Amino acid sequence: MKKILCLIIMSLLLLTACTKKEKENTLDKIINRNLIIAGVKQDAGPFGHINEKGQYDGFDIDVAKYIANKLTGSEKNIKFVPVTSNTRIEAVTSGEVDMIIATMSNTESRRYIIDFSIPYYTAGQTAVVKNKSKIYSFADLKDKTTIVVMGSTSEQNLRRVIPTARIVGYSTYKEAFQALKDGKGDALSSDDTIISGFIAKNKGFRVLKGRISAEHYSIGIKQTDDKLLKETLDSIITGMKNNGTLKELKKKWSLV
Repeated sequence: MKKILCLIIMSLLLLTACTKKEKENTLDKIINRNLIIAGVKQDAGPFGHINEKGQYDGFDIDVAKYIANKLTGSEKNIKFVPVTSNTRIEAVTSGEVDMIIATMSNTESRRYIIDFSIPYYTAGQTAVVKNKSKIYSFADLKDKTTIVVMGSTSEQNLRRVIPTARIVGYSTYKEAFQALKDGKGDALSSDDTIISGFIAKNKGFRVLKGRISAEHYSIGIKQTDDKLLKETLDSIITGMKNNGTLKELKKKWSLV
């Protein structure tokens, strides 16, 4: 009888332990380890890039540090994992990172795969060409070769606005900008904020007039998480808007 009772108790304890493990969500993991693992860009200044000291820097990085401070008590309790536009969704769905803070637009198609916080920044898609180019508007890109970064929303926006445009994709912004320099395309299309960072460091290029989209940057998280993490992030971002933090960061990174 005692042996049977012990087996029952052990089974209940094992079941309870498994249940607790299954119920642990990303927010629990962050709090328990006192560390956020964030997927960020390392080649998309002024949002996410490696500075001259070899450290992650930029608008997204500062947002991530602010969130880390709110959730763990210190902005230092964060680990940055480099992602590209093409790898960031898999990074969060696989559990490699807790969240994605990487110039990621909150789109309907992406919401089928992951969840998003409320937007913390709104950009617009434009294009950059060489100064000597005869391209002055998106209409001039008809039958031209336009460079994009794979995994971004740039390609689908271009195909919607200019169905006849020839599109060439690259894995990173560094590769895409170099391709434009090397004449492998007539233009490069991306978010205006990312292009402005490129223009600031490279002479001989200009931005086309007009925008073909509004890109609402949001934090990407696992769709399987409970709503507590999303609600927490939404609350933090709302606070950043209300207390002027986002406005200050925009000014810091020349985004206003």
